[in-house]
Amino acid sequence: MSDSTERFRALADGGFVDSNLPLLAVVLGSGLAGLADSIESPTVIRYESIPGLAASTAAGHRGEFLLGQIAGIRVVTMAGRLHAYEGHSIEALTRPMAVMAAMNPVAVIVSCAAGGLNPRYRVGDLVVIDEHISLLHGQMGAVGADRELPEYQALERKRAGALRCGRPTCDETFTKIAERTAREAGFRLCRGTYLSVTGPNYETRAECRMMKNWGADLVGMSTVPEVVLASRAGLRTLAVGVVTNMAIPDSPATTTHEDVLTVSQAAGMNLEKVVRAIARSLVHETESM
Repeated sequence: MSDSTERFRALADGGFVDSNLPLLAVVLGSGLAGLADSIESPTVIRYESIPGLAASTAAGHRGEFLLGQIAGIRVVTMAGRLHAYEGHSIEALTRPMAVMAAMNPVAVIVSCAAGGLNPRYRVGDLVVIDEHISLLHGQMGAVGADRELPEYQALERKRAGALRCGRPTCDETFTKIAERTAREAGFRLCRGTYLSVTGPNYETRAECRMMKNWGADLVGMSTVPEVVLASRAGLRTLAVGVVTNMAIPDSPATTTHEDVLTVSQAAGMNLEKVVRAIARSLVHETESM
């Protein structure tokens, strides 16, 4: 067991670690930490208290793990994340996900704030990310970050095939649950392709035209490395983007990070409905076994 995993387990509540309840891992992006406030009696672990993890410096990112329960299951949540534009390598920014994956969750939900390139989207929409394109430099799946974890040693032997294959990283069952939840609750949820870029600057109009021509529906600065790592670990994964602004070419509108936080905080309530619905489905699956 790695030093980071040992430290994480030491800081977590013993009852949490040893519980037989299913474990759901969740990543909360910019302004989406409202879900963290719904966790029952959470244990808080700062990123920088774990060997090999750095503090988060981006606005709207707490930079901490929260461990507790939601909807009758255990949940470990990344309240905020690290980004390449903060000076981190792919290995460093995916290490929090590697630590969570070492806890053997049954599923992972990754969320993010994103700019909408698809003109059919509206600000505040949730989008299931069923495909992605990455312009982030480095080895997707964080081979370096997961190499020291016993749970991933078998994955290292499959590295070449894992990086070449185009297997889906989106769990279709979870997608259907999210779509049903949106219909019942009356909010919009779409599907789309997410493009990850380094940031921190927002895209220019010329870049928006290029990205649309590539087939991207959303653009953001994260998510793909975490999703790929979770997929390589064999975890059922769902990624959801919140459309916080429309990145439409030739539009006179401009976007600030404050705008992104405002929209994502409002949309966070709908994201919480999706997370709770998936949590309930995992409880039902466990009881049916």
